[in-house]
Amino acid sequence: MTTPRAPTPATQLEGHAWYTALAPEHQALAARETLLQAFEPGAFIARRGEPSRYWIGVDTGLIKLAVYTSDGRGCTFSGVPAGGWCGEGSVIKREDRRYDVIAIRASHVLLVPEPVFNTLLAQSLPFASFVVRQLNERMGQFIATVQNDRLLSADARVAQAIAQLFHPALYPRTSTVLELSQEEIGLLTGLSRQRVNRALQRLAEGGMITQSYQTIRVTDLERLRLFGLSEL
Repeated sequence: MTTPRAPTPATQLEGHAWYTALAPEHQALAARETLLQAFEPGAFIARRGEPSRYWIGVDTGLIKLAVYTSDGRGCTFSGVPAGGWCGEGSVIKREDRRYDVIAIRASHVLLVPEPVFNTLLAQSLPFASFVVRQLNERMGQFIATVQNDRLLSADARVAQAIAQLFHPALYPRTSTVLELSQEEIGLLTGLSRQRVNRALQRLAEGGMITQSYQTIRVTDLERLRLFGLSEL
């Protein structure tokens, strides 16, 4: 009986397409310098206003990108599930982070140092192509998020928040069964748990999802993606 390998940055990077596309010397650089860290729910992975030291990837768990004011008001830009990466724009520009990166649930996060990221960007065509696609898809997602937050009903915002976790380019690992609580959806949408509960009931009645304890199974992804967009 073989003993499973303990998680290390090198072994966990093997599950990400951009890493497997690198030349051997670039794989060695990323594997040697990348950190793998654990964060508890509510922990800050990166803080707004601090230097952007790392490109951030979610190996397991769920994180969010958000901004909070001094009086406690907040705006969530995006949730990032396992398999997703974020923060490339700030790392490319070597600027201070413009938002907080926060763990929504217990998460293992891969941290690629800024010098390594920019070395790969300059020397690796497969990596540069991946980052360009990532930036393009991220911009489209952010535009949709702002549009949804300002123009859609609460039910539609919940539907779109769930559907966005299935973005095939940004979040390739998302399965049809999401371990996602009503509280976590509330953190992604800025809605109360009670309001999220009513929205999920409507989506379930419409045959788009089924629910069990802290789990949502998406049964009709296409209808979920279109839900509420007629309001626009």
